Amino acid sequence: MLFTVLITLYVIICVALIVVILLQSGKGSGLSGLFGSGGGGQTIFGARAGDVMTKTTTILAVCFMGFSLILALLSARQSSSLVGEIEAAGLEMPRPEPAAEEAAEEAAPTAVPPEDVPAPDPRSGG
Repeated sequence: MLFTVLITLYVIICVALIVVILLQSGKGSGLSGLFGSGGGGQTIFGARAGDVMTKTTTILAVCFMGFSLILALLSARQSSSLVGEIEAAGLEMPRPEPAAEEAAEEAAPTAVPPEDVPAPDPRSGG
């Protein structure tokens, strides 16, 4: 349950970080140029938008790194091996059944003509 909540928050932080980075104006004004003429980020968010965007990016990047470390530690502790869980429970591994083709080959007799039966005479018509 905790792992699922952390993954959800991690994805939200990832998307927010992508959006904030794309909204920042760079040398080519980036996607922020779509929201206005030239300095779209400053027009929408005010004159000090550069400082706010930089701080937001820094905070989201730190959260991203923190969540990455936490999720890595939690996933390393979780047992994800089904074989390991079966062996720990003291159960026997089920043996795989033969494939359908192999079972059909084993069930169907091979048609080998007997050697002592004479071949029909083509001149006799039958």
